Amino acid sequence: MGGGEDSVERKPWWARPPVLVTSLVLLWSAHLAASYLQTDWAHNDFERFDDLRLTILFFGLSVGLCTAHVALYAARPPLARRTIWLTLLASAVLVLASFPVGSRDVFSYAMFGRVWATYHANPFVVAAAQFPDDPWHRWTSVSLNRPVAAYGPLFMWQSWPINAIAGDQLWLVVGLHKLVATLGFVASIGLVGDLLPRSNSVEYAPTWPLVLLAWNPLFLFETAGSAHNDSAMVVLLLATLWCWQRERFNLAVALLALSFWYKWYGIILVPALLIDTLRAAGLRRACERAGLGVAIGVAIGFVLLAPLPHALPTIVHELLHPEKMRGIFPTELPPPLAVLFYLIRATGWFEVDFGYQLFDALRFGLFGIAVALICRRQWRDAASFGALIEACALILLALCFLLITQLWPWHLLAPIALAIARGSAAWLVLAVVLTLLGLLSYFLTFGIATVLLAAVVSSVWVLRRARA
Repeated sequence: MGGGEDSVERKPWWARPPVLVTSLVLLWSAHLAASYLQTDWAHNDFERFDDLRLTILFFGLSVGLCTAHVALYAARPPLARRTIWLTLLASAVLVLASFPVGSRDVFSYAMFGRVWATYHANPFVVAAAQFPDDPWHRWTSVSLNRPVAAYGPLFMWQSWPINAIAGDQLWLVVGLHKLVATLGFVASIGLVGDLLPRSNSVEYAPTWPLVLLAWNPLFLFETAGSAHNDSAMVVLLLATLWCWQRERFNLAVALLALSFWYKWYGIILVPALLIDTLRAAGLRRACERAGLGVAIGVAIGFVLLAPLPHALPTIVHELLHPEKMRGIFPTELPPPLAVLFYLIRATGWFEVDFGYQLFDALRFGLFGIAVALICRRQWRDAASFGALIEACALILLALCFLLITQLWPWHLLAPIALAIARGSAAWLVLAVVLTLLGLLSYFLTFGIATVLLAAVVSSVWVLRRARA
């Protein structure tokens, strides 16, 4: 697996493969040790640290991982396939063994499975908070004061067997969720590696961009570290595009419908797939695939919801009034919405309902305009698989940065994976930038992280110009 024509000796010292590999392993080893420094494990996450020194330590580790990722992108080192996979394996084992300090979500996953498998209650109807005497309850977040809404029944089917296997062993449940997410990460690497040359319309495309995913610190942290279920969504969306490119359209439609029942946002890729169908096969075939998607989606939903009675009304309510699109969380807003929020707040309009209505109207309007422009761009560009990947990635970015009011780092996994699968220079830069923003946003708001990153890039550019 090659990454360039220069020999290792001609690379600067920081760009040599042994230095990059050693840096990654040492940083993840330090992360593993730091994750157990907090003695009160029930409050051992970034939001609950009561020791500023721990926050500073993890911020320093994140900056180190960001620096290593930028160095990897800048160096494009020639790496043997064996080196890539062994480094990934070593990093994944270290992160798997670490405490999930990123968020409490994996403990919530464990509790959802426990509500269904142990207490035989419907987690879409019965909130986990109704079992306050459960020993696992103190590990979970306040979001469990209401029934599950953000995830679909397919995810519940993942949680149920894990709970059934592990029983009352909380740490085994957590470990299994982390392992599932890590396996999803590995599957994503395989799919992206197969999509890279096809999205560039050549028999062979440089495979060094794949290392940006295999050694991606945000992916490792969110999968092996935090077990976020967006890992499965990335696999389902990549598999949909993999089948689509091979003209296995029915299977692709089925996978996209399946992703909808895992976590709802996969449905927003439908316009890009329909436009691709319209251009390639005409209106009739587009209608046929749309109808097939609806039929398969309904059938899958019927099967998945059969053992979860009365869950459908909760799901319908969530789709009509999604949690991440109702409330305004100023410190968790994506940068464009943060600017919009503070502009409206400066006018004093948030003192009355008009301000909230204006904020919602503008963000939904901006999202609609963005999707329309993306579809227009896809329609006007030359038909290609690369154009389809770009359209899907842009729609996911529009969702993250123009619509949801709680932009968590793990929401960026799907856009990053698609950007790397596209493989062109601009998209790889975007993937690196999103990775850095995701890691830094754990300690800074997305807005501040964006400003900080822009300042660093500008400073480097000015220094290089001055040197030239």
